[in-house]
Order: sequence, then structure tokens, then C-alpha cells
Amino acid sequence: MAFGENIRKLREKANLTQQQLADRLYVSRQTISRWESGVRCPDLVTAKKLAMELDISLDELISDEEVKNMPEHMYFWRGPEWEEKRKLKEYKKGLYRLLEVVSSIFLVVMIFSGGMNAKIPLWCTLMAGGIVGAIWLSIFMMDKKIGE
Repeated sequence: MAFGENIRKLREKANLTQQQLADRLYVSRQTISRWESGVRCPDLVTAKKLAMELDISLDELISDEEVKNMPEHMYFWRGPEWEEKRKLKEYKKGLYRLLEVVSSIFLVVMIFSGGMNAKIPLWCTLMAGGIVGAIWLSIFMMDKKIGE
């Protein structure tokens, strides 16, 4: 179904005349007529207001098909790729928190052992550097996989 036909059908279903709908949207009756005939289309903000006036979602207003009857996997934002990216982003947040904890612990050890002149064992410094490096490498790999 064409966008204009969709507007007309929904307007009639809501028992509104073109003038009544135009008054609610602060546009002219001719504008509604142009939308319904397919000569013009509303801008995005007006389309959102139109959908709200007709008590439907914007998807339902612009869709050629019944949105309510579409299978879940048809929505790209709910697909398996989206779910995998969401999980990777959550894991990445956890890595950043781990990086904060490791860095904070190393900073506290540095402060309590005498500051910059401290005699911290080399193995401790190397271990902290290795952990931080591994976390940064993991974050880098996550970004590549997510596509950021």
C-alpha cells in the first residue's frame, strides 16, 4: 500500500476529516490532501506527529506491510548480529572496569611503597604491564570485531 493511501486509510479509521487532522497537526487541509494523493510527503517531525495523532507507531505509518505481523528476525536491530555486538560491548565495558582496577592497584602499590623512588620488584612491574597490555589488546580486538 502506498504511503498516501496508508494515511487516508488510517485517518478514516480514526473518523477524522482532512480538515480535522490538519487542525491537529497545524497544517492546511490541502497539505493533508497532497500527502494522501502522493504529491508530497510530510517531513520526519511532522510524520512523527501524524503517527501520534493516528495512535500508531511511525513504523506502522510508513510501512507497506503489517508491522505487527512481521517475524522478529526481520528487525535488523533485534537480529543475531545485533545481539552479538551488544554482548561484545558489555564484555568490553567489563574489560575497561578491569583495566581501572588493575591500574588502581598498581598505583596504590606505588604510593605505599615510597612513590617514584620505590624499589618495586621488576616481576611486579612486568606482571602489571603484561596484564594492562593484554586488556588493551583485548579491547582493540573487540573494537575490530564490533566494527568501531
